Amino acid sequence: MEHLLRHPASTIADQHETLDDIKAETDHLTELVDALLLLARADSGIIELERQPLELADATTTALEPLTGFAAERGVTIQLDARPTPAIGDALRIRQLITILVDNAIRHSPPGGTVSVHTQPSGDRAVVSVSDEGPGIRPEDLPRVFERFWRAPDAPSGGAGLGLSIARWIVERHGGTIEASSPIGGGARFEVSLPAR
Repeated sequence: MEHLLRHPASTIADQHETLDDIKAETDHLTELVDALLLLARADSGIIELERQPLELADATTTALEPLTGFAAERGVTIQLDARPTPAIGDALRIRQLITILVDNAIRHSPPGGTVSVHTQPSGDRAVVSVSDEGPGIRPEDLPRVFERFWRAPDAPSGGAGLGLSIARWIVERHGGTIEASSPIGGGARFEVSLPAR
């Protein structure tokens, strides 16, 4: 913005790159503030979740739609295997959970990589998993991936270390579990288990 103020005679076309940077940083700050507010409200216990019957496959499909452009920009393919999976929960928060996990997987995937997303029932649980083909998670980092503000030393730039802690909060408030693993051969895998309908 200071750059724009120093060049008042410039046109929008002249400053297109600067304006793109400003928009990107504004979006980043907005996401950061939203995440911090969500965690603060979660800590105070004032956020109520709606527990209603939902179809996990539909919620996952809806959550992926806004991410397809981001994945394409990075040369990453999203592969979805959405089997009918009845669940109970807050549809908005479940979509937010899926968005966090898939966005994270895209950011850690190399160009040409694939992010695999699966939903399936498993006994009395509804399961969704997200896997990527990135460098994976070091064994010593696995216990810390859900900590607030924690970021691995080799993490891609741009994050604040809040997404996975929000994902864990959403899962735990639904009476579910979330696990991170790094299979042999590379990549990271996150598996969420929620109460089934």
